[in-house]
Amino acid sequence: MHPHFLGCRNGGIGMYREFGIPARIAKFGTAEEGQELVKKYSGKRNCYISVYAFEVDKDYDSAIIESIWFDFDDDNDVNNCLNDVRKFYDQYCQPRNITPRIYYTGGRGFQLNIDFNKLDIPRYLKRKVIRDYLTFLKVKYKLKTLDQHCINNSVTCLRRMVNTPYLDKKTLKFDGRHCIQLDLTETLQYSMKEIESLSAWPRIKSFEIPRNRNELAAKDLLRYVCVELDIKHTPTNSVEFLVNKINEIEEKETIQIDNTDFIRPIRNCVNKLIEKSIAGGHSGHTENNVIATELINAGWKNDNIAFVFKTIYNDEPGERYGWYKNDGKAGLQIKNLRAKGINRFSKNRLLQLNV
Repeated sequence: MHPHFLGCRNGGIGMYREFGIPARIAKFGTAEEGQELVKKYSGKRNCYISVYAFEVDKDYDSAIIESIWFDFDDDNDVNNCLNDVRKFYDQYCQPRNITPRIYYTGGRGFQLNIDFNKLDIPRYLKRKVIRDYLTFLKVKYKLKTLDQHCINNSVTCLRRMVNTPYLDKKTLKFDGRHCIQLDLTETLQYSMKEIESLSAWPRIKSFEIPRNRNELAAKDLLRYVCVELDIKHTPTNSVEFLVNKINEIEEKETIQIDNTDFIRPIRNCVNKLIEKSIAGGHSGHTENNVIATELINAGWKNDNIAFVFKTIYNDEPGERYGWYKNDGKAGLQIKNLRAKGINRFSKNRLLQLNV
């Protein structure tokens, strides 16, 4: 079976995925249906598949959450993506004994999946959880090439299909590379030139690396949700305990606005400002207000916003200016902005500030 067809309907289990070229043109519920689509379009169009399987057609809140997907992309230098993948593996995956699935897209980026057993979290939280958690990890681990557009689209994203040829987006001509899966040795030790050489051919079926479902990865995600919802928990709580606690929260108490898109994404210009501030190790007062009001209005909790400023200031001056405390909690600046109910900066104001 094609590795990206896992989670499709088998034996009557109602799960669907979407297929795109890259625009969505079809859905399929069995591996056989998916293989027919690939056979029809591979080599003629770039082939994509939805990152998540869905229990109900065109209902993205029915997504099956059993992995976290990372899309690393850089128009200028794909080596920057490879460096971010290696850094994330060294700093996050390896200490937790996580074996991620890693793919070279054949073009300008890499994809990484962290797998775990299905998490039955409330449907109205799924898009928000994936979007917020990925943004949090991007900031924490300074992953500059982690694609914000894909983060903002959350569970609705399509991904390039493994073992399909990479075609020029304008001419649709084959450029000699395929989207391929890599093992850890290739990812961590091969040069970009060597990886590109591997992608000259699709990889044989026997190369498929099995999914390594990691409970610690699931716990990290669930603990993040618990912090967001102010749910009391401890590091020793089981996955089952955390899921049950999250499901005890009443939907009406958590969601205040339209459930089709209840969390506002961080605008790309502000995300770039955060990245620039982290790289420079500082940020001015006005820029801090832009960042804080953006995150507040995107639904972030105070302590998570404080963590962003701790990252920007490398744990030092931010304490003096009131953005975070020594214990990592939010400072008065963040609390005051939230108390005043200040909206995020308008597009025109950001243009005036050259953001």
